[in-house]
Amino acid sequence: MRDIMKKIVVIGFYGESNTGKTTLIVDLIKQLTSDSYNVATIKITDKNIGIDKEGKDTWKHAEAGANLVVFKTPIETDYIVKQTQTEKEIIAKIDQMGNYDIIIVEGSKEKEIPKIRIGNIKERENTIFTYSDDFQQLINFIKKQMEE
Repeated sequence: MRDIMKKIVVIGFYGESNTGKTTLIVDLIKQLTSDSYNVATIKITDKNIGIDKEGKDTWKHAEAGANLVVFKTPIETDYIVKQTQTEKEIIAKIDQMGNYDIIIVEGSKEKEIPKIRIGNIKERENTIFTYSDDFQQLINFIKKQMEE
């Protein structure tokens, strides 16, 4: 469990489409949570899509003017913010919502966020590691980041 005074580790992942980013991140989440780390994730896309569907009650609430719509079920609570936010703003909200050890950002482009490159894509600013199909090396690297 994260010490209240310890800052959340934020690590972005990037790579070309179909290079296995999501599969790698899912494996990473499984490993970290099995090692008792509390993980949050953000998925960034350039596509103009949303999770809300036209005609549904939540969509109707937003169409009527609500800027925040919350959908609660017996198994989850979904927050739909009807405005775009920067990666930094999203990370700040996640920090307020819970006690997370790490936030993994798939598709990060934010220059301040440390990033892990997957594949031979052009290196982005603040790349701290290039994944080379050695999962244990990646886990060790990430755990070291969380210990600092």
